[in-house]
Amino acid sequence: MTQPHRLAATAAGWTVERLHGPASDLLAAPEPPDAAMRLVRIHTVTRPALVLGSTQSLDTADHVRAAAAGAEVVRRRSGGGAVLLTPGGQVWVDFFVAPSDPLWSDDIALAAQWVAELWAAVIEPLVAEPVTVHSGRLVADRWGRLVCFAGRGPGEVFAGELKVVGLSQRRNRRWTRLQTTARLVAPTADRAAPRRSLDELDLLDIAAQDRAAGREVMAARCGAVAAAEADVSGALLEALEARYPADS
Repeated sequence: MTQPHRLAATAAGWTVERLHGPASDLLAAPEPPDAAMRLVRIHTVTRPALVLGSTQSLDTADHVRAAAAGAEVVRRRSGGGAVLLTPGGQVWVDFFVAPSDPLWSDDIALAAQWVAELWAAVIEPLVAEPVTVHSGRLVADRWGRLVCFAGRGPGEVFAGELKVVGLSQRRNRRWTRLQTTARLVAPTADRAAPRRSLDELDLLDIAAQDRAAGREVMAARCGAVAAAEADVSGALLEALEARYPADS
């Protein structure tokens, strides 16, 4: 396994790491040794990847289709449905906070609230639709269990009815790790959001008629922000410094 390229910096009491590499390497990066720090990891993938949730079998993917698309198939250690990652197609950021941190909460829904508010503030200027945060219980039918962006979970961000930021959590005695992904499309003058040529359903092992039905569902539930990866990640760090400095 190759090691991801890593750069570290600080932002208002947060350690910021920028990792570049294939998703399999980025997901395997070790947790930070210092449980007292606040850590942000900004991940940039260098090849497409279908990332399955921890409860999804590797057989959920169509490995022949994935190979034809040049995509690796990997599984993360947090729950939820599949997420497609492509170079420049999302902003993937993980936040680590320790139990001693004021941002920590034993309540899973409340633990995500501060990250949700952070993302909502960043997304709002970039979309025309009202931005909301889902604060209720997990809502996931067959499609929501299969594809992350087709469901609704606590702390996830929506522009109108379309999910634009997905969130999952993993926690242990030392950390809560909040994994977030905002979907992007190339910006245009009128902020129109053209659909991707590749999506999760292309790489999942489902029947052709189910793939067609699933695309109708995804068109009604899954959104994206017309912005560049560097611009959105930069705005996120600025908002993080302003809203949650070291003494917050």
